[in-house]
Amino acid sequence: MASLPRYRQITEQIKRAVQEGVLPPDTRLPSVRTLATQHNVSLTTALKALRTLEDEHVAVARPKSGFFVAPTLPLSREPVKSETPPADFAQLDEQTELHMSMVGEACRVPLDLANGRRELYPVRKLSQIMRQLSYSKPFLLGDCVKGTGYPPLKEEIARRAVSYGCNITPDTLLITNGCIEALSLALRATLEPGDAVAVESPCYFVLLQMLRNLDLRLTEVDACPEGYVDCDKLTSLFRRKAVKAFVTLANVNNPLGKTIPDEIKADITRQADENGIIIIEDDTFGDAAFGEQRPFPMRAFSRNVILCSGFSKTIAPGVRIGWVHSLHYMRKITSLKYTSSMGSQVLPQAAISELLSNGGYDAHLRRLRRELAVQIQKIRNLVLRTFPPGTTVTTPEGGYVLWVTMPEGSLNVRTLFLNARAEGIGIAPGHIFATDSRYDLCFRLNAGFGCDTEVETAIRQLAQWCRGSLPAQKSPPVAG
Repeated sequence: MASLPRYRQITEQIKRAVQEGVLPPDTRLPSVRTLATQHNVSLTTALKALRTLEDEHVAVARPKSGFFVAPTLPLSREPVKSETPPADFAQLDEQTELHMSMVGEACRVPLDLANGRRELYPVRKLSQIMRQLSYSKPFLLGDCVKGTGYPPLKEEIARRAVSYGCNITPDTLLITNGCIEALSLALRATLEPGDAVAVESPCYFVLLQMLRNLDLRLTEVDACPEGYVDCDKLTSLFRRKAVKAFVTLANVNNPLGKTIPDEIKADITRQADENGIIIIEDDTFGDAAFGEQRPFPMRAFSRNVILCSGFSKTIAPGVRIGWVHSLHYMRKITSLKYTSSMGSQVLPQAAISELLSNGGYDAHLRRLRRELAVQIQKIRNLVLRTFPPGTTVTTPEGGYVLWVTMPEGSLNVRTLFLNARAEGIGIAPGHIFATDSRYDLCFRLNAGFGCDTEVETAIRQLAQWCRGSLPAQKSPPVAG
């Protein structure tokens, strides 16, 4: 040990005491000054030793209290090694990249995104709150954007998290520019280029792009017949150490709209913890789940899950305020946030905080869920009536979208996508939700704009193209 740097000698000594039970969980560690005196090192070296223990999840820092042995200790300090190499990240062909970039572009009938018409959101109420805050608290506009977020908003998020099984403290939260930034920060804080990641398949196409841009290797885990990730296949990857992380939309996944049952969430998180697998959870659609009871995220079953979410799917698409929570990686996430976007605008945070605290948000969610459930059912029925026999459509448990699978012999979705764009109709083609062509007969359809005449006409046109591509059906013989 003498050849190790002084700070590392200190960390190894403390880790050995923790492993042998001399320092049980939640024990307060010596202060920086005490540690420096005990080991005859500088304050800088002592602080580096404690920070290293924090980075390795052996210790946690508590504001104004110092460092403590972590309540939940990592089961293994060995790095995750892949016994079975995952599939290399397939390079997306130029056509797929082009189609990804086209989704979301302005079109006459926007059935490609996962949002709704303006009337679904409390934009008038939010605008009123922002005007009042601009008048009563002008410093919200003038102050420099800094820190980990507007404290009252972080407190509201932590308070609400208790209702869905998560004991989160404000100091473990960071406000971000939407959930996409939260996911990006979580991935960058925990993974390095070449690391292996498991995702649900079909997988949200923006997440696929993000993983590729970070040079991460990918294993796509198909859904089970019920529409959520196949638990047996996933946990087999965990046990074989074939991946380092699992990125999931456990509640109302995108694009299938299904929620993993609680008992399976518990099994997945247990096996992830046992095998040292990182879980990064996108809970954007959790508040948009149908029914009275909001589903628990995976974070409710393990303190080690990194939880990301935001308000663009429930308050308004233009409100790019999200958040990320982590017990173990918050210092790294905060550093990455500072060097990428520094902070998030304070006035929208304050307005959302007010909306959450005065009860208006809960009443809005009840209305939003009811209306989305009705719209989803109307669009689903229309697709089943107009598309050819053999077409299947998911039955989502929340959110905005349907996943349509056309029968064999139908028009390839790449051609359908281009035909639709030429007529001002937007759909999200299936091939952008995977790294191969397995979903070339599928597409995602947005039900958030209801089923008015324009939407119905657009869906009938899509059905006509699909029907026209199928071979003519022979008429049954007429009895003599």
